[in-house]
Amino acid sequence: MTDWTAGFELPDEQWVFLDARAVDGPEEAARRIAERGGDLDHAYAASVLPELRVLCEQAGQLGAGPVAALVPMVPRVTRPLVPATARVVPQLPPEAGRTTAAIAEVVGAQQPYHYLPPEVTEVALPLGPGCRTYEVVFDGEGTDGRPALRESISWFVLPDHYPEGVLEFTVTWPGEAAGPEMLEIAAGMASTLALRPAGALA
Repeated sequence: MTDWTAGFELPDEQWVFLDARAVDGPEEAARRIAERGGDLDHAYAASVLPELRVLCEQAGQLGAGPVAALVPMVPRVTRPLVPATARVVPQLPPEAGRTTAAIAEVVGAQQPYHYLPPEVTEVALPLGPGCRTYEVVFDGEGTDGRPALRESISWFVLPDHYPEGVLEFTVTWPGEAAGPEMLEIAAGMASTLALRPAGALA
């Protein structure tokens, strides 16, 4: 996808973009958090920085970009201080073909890490047709010793300008942050997903 660059809009000022390809990507995001204007924002940014570094490392391993993190205006009492993330990842199409049916068959398969079977529906976004997948997966152990859960919603889109692949857009959040508002926020961001010529201004 060298001729095109993916992008999406952030829902509000609590979200910040992370440049996973830049050496100082986490630090630059932390600087923007520190500049929000609150009395405690500099300390807040320093506390969030380790999580931003982990997110950038994970994004780099996936080849993701752009990546965004939710850093609430009011800090969370417990970690993670970044309760939600959003990312775009270019993917190869399934072996069965570059169709929504082939994608649905792959992403709808239940895996051992799934707490519930994935919910898959075919959708149409402004960027193109695709599949929407909602997942609840095991995510280690919670503070009470019980299994922790993580939720995510992904769109696998087939843009005309990316005929050789599939564009994945995923929003992830911990189970304790669940609620219909997260689904609405994710859907709103997905509706803004777009491709522009590489090197063009956003």
